[in-house]
Amino acid sequence: MTTVADVIIQKIADAGVDTIFGMPGGENVFVMDAIRAHGLEFVLVHNESSAVYMAAAYARITGQIGVALTTLGPGIMNAAAGIGHAFLDRAPVVILSAKMWDQILPGHTHQVLDQSAIISPMTKASFTLSPDNVYDTMKHALRLTKIGCPGPVHLQVSKQVCEKEADPPRMKLLSAALDGSFEIRPSHAELTKAYQALSASKRPVLLVGLGLEPERPYEQLKELAEALNAPVITTPKAKGALAADHPLAAGTLGITRNDPVYEVLAEADLVLGIGFDVVELVLPWDQTQAADLIWLAPWANVDPVLPAIAELVGTMGPAMQQLADSVGQTAPDWGEQRVTRFKESQAAKPLPEPAEGRMRPQAVIQAVQAVVPHDTLVTTDVGAHKIMTSLDWLSRSPNSFLLSNGLSCMGYGVPAAIAASLAKNKRPTVAITGDGGFAMISGELNLITELKTPVIIVIMHDAALDLIRAAQNRSGKVTYGTEFTNPDFQKIAEAYNIRSRRVTTAAECQAAVVEALDQNEAMIIEAMIDPVSYPTTPTPTN
Repeated sequence: MTTVADVIIQKIADAGVDTIFGMPGGENVFVMDAIRAHGLEFVLVHNESSAVYMAAAYARITGQIGVALTTLGPGIMNAAAGIGHAFLDRAPVVILSAKMWDQILPGHTHQVLDQSAIISPMTKASFTLSPDNVYDTMKHALRLTKIGCPGPVHLQVSKQVCEKEADPPRMKLLSAALDGSFEIRPSHAELTKAYQALSASKRPVLLVGLGLEPERPYEQLKELAEALNAPVITTPKAKGALAADHPLAAGTLGITRNDPVYEVLAEADLVLGIGFDVVELVLPWDQTQAADLIWLAPWANVDPVLPAIAELVGTMGPAMQQLADSVGQTAPDWGEQRVTRFKESQAAKPLPEPAEGRMRPQAVIQAVQAVVPHDTLVTTDVGAHKIMTSLDWLSRSPNSFLLSNGLSCMGYGVPAAIAASLAKNKRPTVAITGDGGFAMISGELNLITELKTPVIIVIMHDAALDLIRAAQNRSGKVTYGTEFTNPDFQKIAEAYNIRSRRVTTAAECQAAVVEALDQNEAMIIEAMIDPVSYPTTPTPTN
């Protein structure tokens, strides 16, 4: 007999998924047994939101669908932050939750919530599985995660339904690729408009966003930028799409309302948005840019609609190859020259000196970057350190920088780094986190020990929610409710059998990272920092 639970997991496996992250309840027992029987790996997390963060990170690295499992009631509610992250960061994730058996409703109310109503606004769809729809709904739901703008889909099923025999499928799915990877050509008319505008442009800019994945047309992006002599600005989730040391790589935009690279964007007479999504912007687009916009993305220009002189919807790589022929004559001081001047001016800006026995957070980032391989995957948690890391980390390889940006969830960095290490065959990854974000997910350290993932966790120790404290200071308010006392991080590391070091200098930080890399083991590095040089810290006045 093929049960509903068997069909659920078989279809997930058929989609190329080999790992499921989650925290089960008693209502998930048949699904859990199907996971075991079908040979998929199950990663038991300690908080349901971590499961969704990990599934989203795993999907991003592998290009496959991510899957997170929860129980009903408090399980799906605890996962809500992760689901919101997956929705706003456009992650193709299936959320598989238990639900109460319909036969005992409405008289039974314990742990009963309208889960679909709660979760639907944060997903592309929410479906309840049954014996007569499981085949067809699974096919549709899995494909839906990747078609158009990627995003999460919620599936719920009761324990009693899971053990029932599944009815045969009622419909045949068209033989289109599950991930929509077949080529969709933008219209000829829109391509012509874009071609003409680029040919006439004197100061074009390429603005690259999260929609570049999973197509990954990195080589076409490089060729287009060089053909146009156009500075390339990336949003945080597209860092590394063009190597940071390329002479046209201008920097990262979307972290604050006054990111330095807005200076270059403001001088552009034409912006070619490639996989660009304003969900990554803090400053609204209509306040940033007067230049014309060309839209190039796998999905339509909606949510919100941006004023665009041409809209190229479809497969990006071939379209970029065609646009690379639209070579005009850029201004003499544009392109590489403008990027060089911009970077030199930024490097010349002085930073405040840290207090004695403390480090600038920039020194921590530079120390780590100096010794890790160029293709090391880095995650960052949320806080002042996220802003600095997104601006300063030099991503030289594509798809090697992960963060929660659309929703910006604290607690994302460490679980994502663990999942990324798994996806990279247990290669070393780096998680940059604040002490506040680390406190939210310290229970997941057990996964590092159990899974033997060599994750290097760098904790920016300033004993505060510094991003909020800085906002209080900028507003002239008293610091209140944003400072705390940290635990002994080294004892926590010892409890999980993880190496640890407390560092107060760049040399000590480098040595700790080198030790972790040499041993191919996890390491917790407690970096004692002074937040005075964070980009968000108010400049002292005399």
